[in-house]
Amino acid sequence: MLNARKKKEELFIDKPEYFTRFPNEYIQGNIKTKFGVSRKFYIIYILIDKYRSYEDYSWITIRKVLNFYGYKTHKRKPKAVGEILDVLEYMINNKMIEVKQELDSLSYDTGIEIKIISENFDYPDKFGKLSSSQYDVIMMADTSLNKESILMAFLYINSYIGCRKRNNDGSELANAKDYPEAFWRSIESMAKELAMSKDTINKCIDYLTSPSNTTPPLLVKKEVGSIQKDKNKPPQNVPNIYVLNKEGYKQEIKWALNKMLEVYEVDKFYPSKSGNYRFKE
Repeated sequence: MLNARKKKEELFIDKPEYFTRFPNEYIQGNIKTKFGVSRKFYIIYILIDKYRSYEDYSWITIRKVLNFYGYKTHKRKPKAVGEILDVLEYMINNKMIEVKQELDSLSYDTGIEIKIISENFDYPDKFGKLSSSQYDVIMMADTSLNKESILMAFLYINSYIGCRKRNNDGSELANAKDYPEAFWRSIESMAKELAMSKDTINKCIDYLTSPSNTTPPLLVKKEVGSIQKDKNKPPQNVPNIYVLNKEGYKQEIKWALNKMLEVYEVDKFYPSKSGNYRFKE
């Protein structure tokens, strides 16, 4: 039984496919505070890019966005519709897109014709990649958590995992070990930046690191442990390491562990401490 689970965990989400380049500045911080726009920006940005043509046109509907959240549609439009229109207006005002239709006249199923202004919509650097298969795994989430929370947690972690630059021939840099593709920020700082509870974030991470009957997990978690620089003080848990579930993830974890030893200026990590130290990650 244990071997079967291990085999399932080591199935990789690692195949060439379409992906969205999601800008880090919109996920590394509270989007409402920083930009005055709702979290529905995330799914709207992704859907616009998902249905993008080679000519930089895209077509989405209000219903497609609402379906992501599981909203039921009726004559009296839910508050979410206003938030969707506000996000579209934000994108128009910031010259990310052009929309010729009057936003107030849109019905649930009106095909919104969007012209993407690529120089402002696309980010040449400082972005995280969201592949179509990763998006599908999030869409299939069958938990008490809402999909938006899972999406936010994944985008945030992925934005810090980053992507190393390669040599011109596509090979790894000689100093790749100095730039591990891994995430080890604290849950506390993550909760503060995303304006989410630690409990919700931990549940989202549990989902993202757990295989289902049909799909492998999106992330691999490595529990690091604790440090104790002063014997007169209790040990302190350090953040766990998370890496994308793709080929080579074990090497990324090793490199990340070595970097963390440098950061914390210790020779080794001790077992994790429970109780009050849980959220010291």
